[in-house]
Amino acid sequence: MDENKNQEEILSDEFQSDENPVDDVQSDEIISDDTVVNNDELDTDSEFSEYESETDNTYTPILGEDAETDYLTESDSSTKKSDWTTKILIPVIVVLAAVIVALVILQLNKTNANTTSNSNSNSALASSSAEVPEPSFKIDGKKVDTDDLVFLKIDGNEIGFDELRNCYYQFLYGYGQYYGISEDTFKSASGDDLKNMFNSFKDSLAEYIKGGYVHASYAKKHGITFDKDDEKAVKERIQSIKDEQGKNYKSFLKENYMTETYLNTAMKNNVLADKVEKTLSIPQKDFYKTAQKELYQVKQIFIPFGSEEKISDEVLSSNSIKDYDKLSNPKKAEAIFSNYDALSDSKKNQAKKASKKVAENIYQKLKSGADFDTLMKNNTYDSLYESYPKGVLVGKDYEYDEAYLKAALKLKENEMSEVIESSSGYHIIMRVPLNKEYINKNIEYFAQTYNDNAVNKVLYKVYENIKVEQTDVYKNFQYGDLT
Repeated sequence: MDENKNQEEILSDEFQSDENPVDDVQSDEIISDDTVVNNDELDTDSEFSEYESETDNTYTPILGEDAETDYLTESDSSTKKSDWTTKILIPVIVVLAAVIVALVILQLNKTNANTTSNSNSNSALASSSAEVPEPSFKIDGKKVDTDDLVFLKIDGNEIGFDELRNCYYQFLYGYGQYYGISEDTFKSASGDDLKNMFNSFKDSLAEYIKGGYVHASYAKKHGITFDKDDEKAVKERIQSIKDEQGKNYKSFLKENYMTETYLNTAMKNNVLADKVEKTLSIPQKDFYKTAQKELYQVKQIFIPFGSEEKISDEVLSSNSIKDYDKLSNPKKAEAIFSNYDALSDSKKNQAKKASKKVAENIYQKLKSGADFDTLMKNNTYDSLYESYPKGVLVGKDYEYDEAYLKAALKLKENEMSEVIESSSGYHIIMRVPLNKEYINKNIEYFAQTYNDNAVNKVLYKVYENIKVEQTDVYKNFQYGDLT
C-alpha cells in the first residue's frame, strides 16, 4: 500500500468518476436502510454496523412481503413478488457480510454480566445448546468426515465445513425469516419443489459467503496485511468473549454454530476488515473539508404515503403504541408505513392522493412566504428531524431514494424544491449553507454516514469482481445433509 496517500486520495482513486454533485448527479437506484434486517445497528468491537441495505438493485425478495422502507430509501414499488425457486437473492450487504464473523460476535455486544450466568441466555441463532445438533454432513445419505471437505472456492479461498455451517445457519436464521424462509419452509416441501427451493437458497448462501471476502480481496490487492498487532487484537477479542461467557463459553459457541478454530478465523477477518475500513475512511478531523467539496446540507418536510389514514388497532398493537395521538409526527412514521402497507391497492391510491394534497398545500404556503422551519417543525414526518433539526448531509454516492437524492442535488443554496414523490412519500426539500458548527457538533453521525457510503461503494466494486466456484460437494448438497 502506498503510505504517501491519504484516505481521501485513496477514495478518489477508487471512485475514479468523483465529480461535484452539482455537475453530475448520478441516478443509480440504491436500496438502503430498512431492507434486510430491521434498521438496528449491531455494532461490533470493530465498529461494524448491521446495515439493512441491499446495494444490489437486482434484488428480488425470495418469499414474503416486500421490504418496508424508510423515507430516504429506494423501494421499487413496481417490483413483483417472484417464484423464488427461479430467482436468486443476492444479499449484497457489503458492510455486514464482508466480515463473516459469526453472529457470536454480534451477540457479544448484546450480552452483559447478568446474562453470562444463564446457560439459556439469548443466543444469536439458537435458544439453547440442547437444541443444536452435533455437526455432521452427509453425502449420498451417509455421514462423512468433514475435515477435508471443500464446498466453495472464493478468490483463492477454500470454504470448508466449519465456515459453511456457521454461515448456513447465520443466513437461514438471521435473514431467512425476513424473506419467509425457515426450516419449516423446507420441511413442508418435497420432491422437485424442495430440490429447486433449496438449490436457490444455496445460490443465495454462496453469494452471502462471497460478501465475507470483500475486505480480504481488497486488502490483498492493496498490500494491507495482517501483522503482530493484529494478532494481538484477535487474541484480545477472543479473550473478551471468553471472559464475557465464562463457564458458558463452549455452550455459547455451540449455540452459535461455531468452533474455536473458526472463531479465530472469523476474528482475523474482522480485524483485517477494520484495517481496510480505516484505510478507506475519512478521519473526523478532515471531514468538514470533504463536506465542503462533496456534500450538501438539506432539510425537508416529509409527508409519507398514508399520513391521513386512521391507524388500525392491529398496527398499534403490533408496534406497542398506546397513545398514538400524543406522539410527534416523526415517531408516528413507522406506524404509518405499517398501516399503509396493509391497505388494498385501491385504498393505497386513495391514501397517496390524500398525502399528496397535504404536501401540495404546504408547498403553496411556502410559495406564499410561510417560514420553512416553522412548517417543517409542525408537519414533517422525517424520522431524523428530532435529532438533526437543521438538516442532514447528502452526496451523490449516498444510498438514498433516487428521486429524493436527484432533487436534493439539483438545489442551489437557499433554494427549495417542488413537491417530490419518492418511493415512500412526498418531500419538499430545502438546501441550506453548510453549517460548520452544526456539522462538528454532529460529526460522529455525519462522518460515519459519509464513510459508510464511500466505503460501501468501493467494496461493492470489489464484490462484483469476486468469482465464486461451487464444488461438486456443494452442488450436490441437499436439504438435510447438514446439521
